[in-house]
Amino acid sequence: MARRPPHIHKFGGASLANAAGVQHAVRIVLAHRPAPQVVVVSAMSGVTDALLESAACAARGDAAHVRAAAKGLRAQHTEAARALVPRGARLDELVGLIDAAVAELEQLAGGLGILHEVTPRTIDYLVARGERLSARLFAAALATADCPVAYVDATEVVQTDETFGNASPDLGRTERSARRALEPLLARGVVPVVPGFLGATPDGHVATLGRGGSDLTATLLARVLGAREVSLWKDVPGLLTADPRIVPDARVVPQLHVREAAELAYYGAKVLHPRALIPVIKRNVAIRIRPFADPESLGTEISRRRTLEQYPVKALSAIPGQALLTVTGNGMLGVPGIAARTFAAVHHEGISVSLITQASSEHSICFSVPAESAERARHSLEETFRREIARQEIDGVEVRSGLATLVVVGLGMAGTPGIASRVFSALAEAEINVIATAQGSSELNLSLVVDAKDAPRAQRAVHAAFQLSKIGGGAVAHPERTDVVLLGFGQIGRALAPMIAKVKRDALTLRIVGLIDRSGLVFDARGLAPRRLAALGAAKAKGTPLAKAAGGRRASAADAVAFVARHALANPILVDLTAADTTETLKAALGAGMHVVLANKRPVTTQKRKYDELRAAAQTHGRRLLLEATVGAGLPIIDTYQKLTESGDRVSKIEGCPSGTLGYLFGELGRGAPFSQALRGAIAKGYPEPDPRDDLSGMDVARKALILGRLLGFAGELDDIAVESLVPDGAAGLGLDRFLASLAQFDAGWAKRVTAARRRGGVLRYRAIVTRRRIRVGLVVVAAPSPMASLNGTDNQFIFTTMRYKKNPLVITGPGAGPAVTAGGILNDVLKLAGA
Repeated sequence: MARRPPHIHKFGGASLANAAGVQHAVRIVLAHRPAPQVVVVSAMSGVTDALLESAACAARGDAAHVRAAAKGLRAQHTEAARALVPRGARLDELVGLIDAAVAELEQLAGGLGILHEVTPRTIDYLVARGERLSARLFAAALATADCPVAYVDATEVVQTDETFGNASPDLGRTERSARRALEPLLARGVVPVVPGFLGATPDGHVATLGRGGSDLTATLLARVLGAREVSLWKDVPGLLTADPRIVPDARVVPQLHVREAAELAYYGAKVLHPRALIPVIKRNVAIRIRPFADPESLGTEISRRRTLEQYPVKALSAIPGQALLTVTGNGMLGVPGIAARTFAAVHHEGISVSLITQASSEHSICFSVPAESAERARHSLEETFRREIARQEIDGVEVRSGLATLVVVGLGMAGTPGIASRVFSALAEAEINVIATAQGSSELNLSLVVDAKDAPRAQRAVHAAFQLSKIGGGAVAHPERTDVVLLGFGQIGRALAPMIAKVKRDALTLRIVGLIDRSGLVFDARGLAPRRLAALGAAKAKGTPLAKAAGGRRASAADAVAFVARHALANPILVDLTAADTTETLKAALGAGMHVVLANKRPVTTQKRKYDELRAAAQTHGRRLLLEATVGAGLPIIDTYQKLTESGDRVSKIEGCPSGTLGYLFGELGRGAPFSQALRGAIAKGYPEPDPRDDLSGMDVARKALILGRLLGFAGELDDIAVESLVPDGAAGLGLDRFLASLAQFDAGWAKRVTAARRRGGVLRYRAIVTRRRIRVGLVVVAAPSPMASLNGTDNQFIFTTMRYKKNPLVITGPGAGPAVTAGGILNDVLKLAGA
C-alpha cells in the first residue's frame, strides 16, 4: 500500500509562548491523528532575541547580563517543563537537558568575553539552543499525551551552505538526509518533532536559515517528503487584504496563488517570508496560514490554484521609510551601461532596491531604497559618476525622502482592463499624488510611491476601490458599474429612480440595488429592474411601505444600510433623500466603502462638530460626500463656489432667494392670488416640505444659508442665524390638517403686505444674505429693477460677490423646487461619482 503523505505543522514562537500554548499545539496535533505528521517548532517567544542579546553582551564582557539572561531562560523552560510533564524520569531528563544547554551558554559566553569577538558561526551555535529546547519540550508534551513521538535534530535533516546567519538549503542533500531520518519514523506512526530555523553546513556546523527560517524548514520538509499540505500556525487569522491597523475593514484572503503570496511577502507582509515559498513554488503543495487561537479556521491557503477570479486585486501592502533616488542628465541618452553602473554603485554599498522606473527616453533613472541608506547610495552614485557630473553630462543625484511604496497585488490584474486606471482614480479622489510608479509585464504587481503621510489614506482608498472588504464572498465587482441605494423613497426618490434606470452611456451602467424607507427595505444585489422600480413606486405612492412590498423586509435605516453594506457592490453610492438627522447612518455607510450623495440638509446643518466628523469620515475612508442638491436643487451652486475658489478667487458674500417654494408663493401673491390658494397650489405641485410650515418658518432657507456659510467659513450653528418666520401667529401649534383647513383666515394679512410692497415700487421676496461672519434670513421688499424682482415660478437665485465679481456680481438663476428638478440635481452628483 502506498505511503500516505504527511501533514507538516509548524508552530511559531508566539504560539509556544508558555506551557498553555504548547498544550494547545499538542491538542492540534492529536486532533490530526492517526494521519502521518511532522512537527516543526520555533523557539519560545522572546528566547531568540534574548540569546542574540546575550551573545552581544558576552562579546562586550558584560558577564552579569549573560548570567541574568541564562537564569531567565532556565526559569522559562523549566517552568514550562514542570507544567507539561508529570514528575518522574521523563521530567528529570528534560530538566537536565535544559540545565545543560544553559550551562553551556554561560561557559561559551565566558569565552567570548575573553576574546571580545563573536562570529556569525558562534552566534548561530548560541541561538540554536532556543529551537532545540522548544522541540524537546514539545516532544515531551506529546509523549505525555501517549502520542508516539521522536525528537529529531535539524542538523540530521536540513543540509545547508556555509552562509551563517542566512544559510540556504541544499535541496538534494536535504532530500536524502530528511528521508533517511524521518521516513522510518513516519512508517511506524511516530510523530517527528524537528527544531525549525536550523540546518547543518557541509562540515557539520549548525547554521540558521535567517528570518522566516522555521517556515522555510516546514516547506522544505513538505517538498522532500512529498507532503500535500503545510499548516503554519500563526497569531493572525491568515494573510489579510491589508494591514488591519491601517485598513480597519481588512479581511482574510481565503486563497492566494503562490506567486501572489510571494509578492506580498516580499513587500512587507510579515506573516510570511518569500524564502519559505521557494521549495514549493512549482510543487502541488498547499500552504495554509492558520490562526493558532482558532484551529477550526482554514485561514489562508497558498497554492498553485487560481480562485477568486472576480477579484483581480487580492491584497495590498506598503513599505514605509523609503527614499527615491533619481539620476538625471542628457548625457545618459543612448549611452550603454549607465543603468548597470548605477545599480553596481548601489550594490557596492549592500543596499537593496525595491522599485525601479525609467522613461524610454533614458533621460533619468529613478529607484527607491530604504531611507536610512539613501545618503550612502547618493555618495556612491556621485563617486561612480564623478566625471560625468563634472562634464555636466549628468546633472547629479537627487534624493527625496519621507516616502512609502504602495504595492497592489493580484494575478487577475493581467487579464482585467483598467486596473491601473481604478488605482489612480481612487488615489486622485483621495487627493493623493503619485510620485513614481512601476509595473512589470506580468502585471502581477503595481507599485506606487507616495508621500509617507499619505500612505495610510492611499491604502484605504485602493482597498475600498476594489472592495477587498468583501473578498470572503459576495458578488463580482465590475468597475464600469455603479450600484445606487436610495435612503428615502418619497416624491423625489420616485422621480429619481426612473431617471437612473434610463441612463444609457458607453462603459457605464447605473443600477438601483436598494430602496429604504422608514419601514424597511427592498434589496437585490443584481439590481432592481425598471418595471419593478415602477411597481414599487406606484405602491409607495398609494401608501404601501417597502417592508410590505414583494421582497421587502423590516429594518431601521441604520440596519438596512448595514445589511446592504455586507454585499459586494460596485462603486456603491448611498443617496440620502430623507429629512432626518442621518449622520451616524451616513458615517457607517462611508465606513463600509459607500460614497454619499445628499439631498437631506440635516446632516450638513447639524452641530458643526458632527458635520466635521462626517466629512472626516469620508476623508478617512477615501469616499466622497456630495451635497449639491441640498442648496439649489438642480442648480450648480456648490460647484460654482468650488470652481471660483479653485481658480484662486475669493467669495465674500452670497445672497439670494434659495427657496423654490417661497419663490412660487410670492410670485402667485404678486399676481393677485390669495395666500391660501397660492400655498395649496404649491402643495399640489409637490414643492414644499411635507409640512409647508417648514418652508414658511424660514428654517429650510436657513439650512441652505448655513450650508453656504460653512463653505465661506462661518463658524456658527443654526441657532446663530437671524431667521424671520412667515408662519402666521397661532398656526405653529395646530395639527397639519387643521392648519391647512384654516389657510383662508390668513389671506387678508398677506394681501396687505403685497399691496404695501407694490406702493413702494417693489415686490416681496424671502432672501438670505451669507457672509463669513453673519447670516440673515427674512422677508424683504426688492425694487423692480433688481434681478430678484424678475424671479418667476420656482426660480431660485444666487448672487456671488467675489474678489473678481465685485462690481458686477455673478448671478445664477433657475428652477429650485419640485421632485423632478431636485432629482435631476441628485442624478448629476451620482453621475459624477460614477465617473461619467
